[in-house]
Amino acid sequence: MTNFNTLIAIILAVGGLGMAAMSLVDALKAVPGGGVSRIGFGHIRKVLRLFDKVLARAAGDQWEAVIMAHWINGRPRDEQIGVIRSLLRLGLSADTAPQLAEIGNVDPVALGKAAAMLVEGAPLGEDEINLIGRVETAVVARLDAGFDLAEQAYRNIARVMAGLIAVGLAVWAADLLSTPQARIDPWMAVFVGVLAVPIAPIAKDLVSALTAAAQAVKSTRGV
Repeated sequence: MTNFNTLIAIILAVGGLGMAAMSLVDALKAVPGGGVSRIGFGHIRKVLRLFDKVLARAAGDQWEAVIMAHWINGRPRDEQIGVIRSLLRLGLSADTAPQLAEIGNVDPVALGKAAAMLVEGAPLGEDEINLIGRVETAVVARLDAGFDLAEQAYRNIARVMAGLIAVGLAVWAADLLSTPQARIDPWMAVFVGVLAVPIAPIAKDLVSALTAAAQAVKSTRGV
C-alpha cells in the first residue's frame, strides 16, 4: 500500500508542476503588448491582408490593431469573426469591391454595383443578395481556416513554453533538494518536467482510475 500511495503522490506532484507551468505561461499575457496572447495572430493577419483595403475603408489605418485587440483579449471566436464581417460590410463599396470579388470568385463589376446599392441604401434584388452571400461564404471559409491555424499555433507554442518552464522548475527543485549524501539525478528531473504538462490535465482522473482499480483488486482478493 505504501508503494501505491507513493505512486499517487508522484502523479499529483507531477500534475501540479504541469499546472504551475501552464499558469506561469498564462501569466505572461500580462506583458505589455499582449505577451503570449499575440501568438498565432500571424495566421489571421495573413488572411486579413486579402481584404485589407476593405478593412481600411471601414476602420482606417489602424484596422489591424482593432482586430488584434479582440484576439489578445480572448473573445469567443464567433464574436471575432462577427466583428470582421461587420467591418467588411461597412467597408464594402464600389472602390473596394474588386478585392472581395477576387476572394469570392465573382464578377467585380456586379459586386461593385451591389456595393453601391448598399452604400446608397437602395433595396437589393435577389441577384445582389446571392452575390453578396457568396462572397461572405468565401470570406468566412478563409477566416475559419486562419483562426484554426492561429489557435493551433497558440496551443502548440504555449505547451512548448510550459514544458520548458516545467523542466526548469524540476531541475531547480532537484538541485535545491539534493544533498551531498543523496543527489537527485538531473536527468530524472528533466524527465519529470517533460511529463508534467501532458499529465497535468489528466492527473486527477488518472489518480481516480488507479484508486478504483486498486479497490477492485482488493475486493477481488477479499472474495
